[in-house]
Amino acid sequence: MSLDLFCTTVIRHAPVSAGGEVLRLEWPLGRVLARRPVIPQSPSIDDPNPRGNSRGGRGLAICDDMLIVASYHSLEICDWNLQKRSIFSDGNFVGIHEISLRDERLFVACTAINAAAQLPLDMIRQVTIWMEPEDKRRLRYWWPTESEAICHALRIPLTSYEAKEADNRLRYLDLHNRGKSGHLHLNAIDADTRGTYALLNKPGAILQLDPLRIVLHHPLLEGAHNLRIHEPGRAYVVSTRVGALVECDLRLGTVKPLLNLNDTPFARAVIAGSRPSLWYRFRRSPAVEDQSAKPLFWRGLAMNSEFLFVGTSPAAILAFDRRNFSYCGAVVLSRNAREIVHGLVVAEPSMRDSSSRPFIGPPRAC
Repeated sequence: MSLDLFCTTVIRHAPVSAGGEVLRLEWPLGRVLARRPVIPQSPSIDDPNPRGNSRGGRGLAICDDMLIVASYHSLEICDWNLQKRSIFSDGNFVGIHEISLRDERLFVACTAINAAAQLPLDMIRQVTIWMEPEDKRRLRYWWPTESEAICHALRIPLTSYEAKEADNRLRYLDLHNRGKSGHLHLNAIDADTRGTYALLNKPGAILQLDPLRIVLHHPLLEGAHNLRIHEPGRAYVVSTRVGALVECDLRLGTVKPLLNLNDTPFARAVIAGSRPSLWYRFRRSPAVEDQSAKPLFWRGLAMNSEFLFVGTSPAAILAFDRRNFSYCGAVVLSRNAREIVHGLVVAEPSMRDSSSRPFIGPPRAC
């Protein structure tokens, strides 16, 4: 049975107007069924930061026939053919990374402002045009850097955001913002029956938001992406720097490597196709001028009962068997190391008859 797989991409160093897109793919054929650019609008952005920053698409969530696509500061509500229905935003939606949907609640990682947000899904369903929420009481935010206990545990300065009622969406584009000592790079959020959790990329920790406490702090989580709870108390995380999929036990506070992503046919082909000196510089040296163009920058994670999908650069999606993590193949979207998969979500069973699907691009499998 074929699956509908949605992904977003970011193209570093590209103009914001050509900085990435959202795609609908048919797995396992890898056919492109729909695609369109993701461009932050209202307000538009002139971004001096050459990294991904405000470019392209971010996290994805799907509910029935509604696809939610995150851009730098907004949530675009689309149908499965990627036709935009409306746009939803808030003044504290700043540097959105991952989003997730649990029990009619949408969670948003507002990375640039070190915050996590929760809103009821019906707020988005009711939107018919671009809007900011009038009833902000239905939007809930967590601000970890305002907690003395959290800041003490992570050895970062206590930071308070006083302008929470202002429009902050263009205030944190500076290249040096993510390098500040108090920056957590909170880039993923998910929930189960036990609570809501956020991944802190910079210190390498997982935070429980209710109550606010650190449940896990581990070197494998430094620079990591994605947080997908696959059963209560257990979550998959992509350890980007190491090139591994790890499982985190949120009750015991342990991390277990499951899969070496760099030891896959796709990754070996990328490594073999790179000049050894260039590969070494990309992966090892912090002094390389173009550190934003890294092959095998692992990010993007989705799963269903049978498969687990992981994104990387040059933009590609790798599939693995959920039972034994064996490699099932890859769909290559780009040969450009600056183009990176960001968001991933898989929908099953398909809500549309496969014979009615449009075909607008050939597969490129590896």
